[in-house]
Amino acid sequence: MKKFLFLIGLVALLSSCASNEVVIQPNAPVSFIAKTERKGDYVFIVPSNFQLIESESLIFENIGIYRAYLIYKGEGFIQDLVNFFDREMPKNGWTKFSALVGRDALLSYKKDNQIIVIKIQYGLTNTYIKMILTR
Repeated sequence: MKKFLFLIGLVALLSSCASNEVVIQPNAPVSFIAKTERKGDYVFIVPSNFQLIESESLIFENIGIYRAYLIYKGEGFIQDLVNFFDREMPKNGWTKFSALVGRDALLSYKKDNQIIVIKIQYGLTNTYIKMILTR
């Protein structure tokens, strides 16, 4: 009987945990400082407290052609990062032409014939900035 009650308790505990999604939002820094990144012929900014995760990023470079999927990890709230990019990207000549902000944020910027698509999302303990550099 004790085994049966233990089993029922275990199933109830696991099923209640499985139905709740836990996302820990990181502590946001007081302010972001713009750091200039140069990848191929792309020049753009990221917050200085975000670091490139090279092992998870993809880069294609061949005879003057550069395309990339870059992943940065750091701390910050999504809306604060959206405000940061809205403020800093135009200073480098980028024009925003699309934005969707909700649980995650998706921003698109254009400069000449270059396009950067930025996705900002929470991980378990960090915030991730994922960028696609394309034309």
